[in-house]
Amino acid sequence: MAIIKKVFPGKEKEITAKAARIMKEGGVVIFPTESSYGIGVDATNETAIKKIAPIKGQPEEKNISIIVSSQAQAEQFGFVKEEAKKLVERFMPGPLTLIVKKKPGISNLLGTETIAFRISSNPIARSICTELGNGITATSANLHEMPNIYSGREVIKQFNNRVHMIIDDEELAHNTPSTIYNVQEKRILRTGPVTELRIKQALG
Repeated sequence: MAIIKKVFPGKEKEITAKAARIMKEGGVVIFPTESSYGIGVDATNETAIKKIAPIKGQPEEKNISIIVSSQAQAEQFGFVKEEAKKLVERFMPGPLTLIVKKKPGISNLLGTETIAFRISSNPIARSICTELGNGITATSANLHEMPNIYSGREVIKQFNNRVHMIIDDEELAHNTPSTIYNVQEKRILRTGPVTELRIKQALG
């Protein structure tokens, strides 16, 4: 049975602390991001990560990006070198996902050689990472090959009793998903709000 929490002013910390406790125990939480709803587990818990594919009905080999609360948290998962640091400083929190070389010991379910991360501009998503002390998975809360979900009502309809907690922030802004930029290959893999020109300008 999913715990459903509506986000009310002043209750955010209570809700994110509860979500973090569930994730620490290996649970699965649906939470709001700056675009659509996301499915989150502790990104250091491979057993928890394996729960996502059956919930979404997607192949397990599909890589999963993560949300972190800071550059320091990102550095627990990947090598955030000079170019990546410039982009973190310029665009995060915000709609940019960076792909960097993965550190040893990080689950291959997140990527075999690289890790994709962003610092979300959504305060709830960031606060869960802070409370947990780890990055969280950031795959969209939708069934495989179905559209992203922006409605709290719809996400409850599709995922109630399939996850451990749903944070209902009602209707989210229908923002474009983040730009994905591979720092190693110096190329955009998914076009989004942060343009190639802006990235080049930030890198000088």
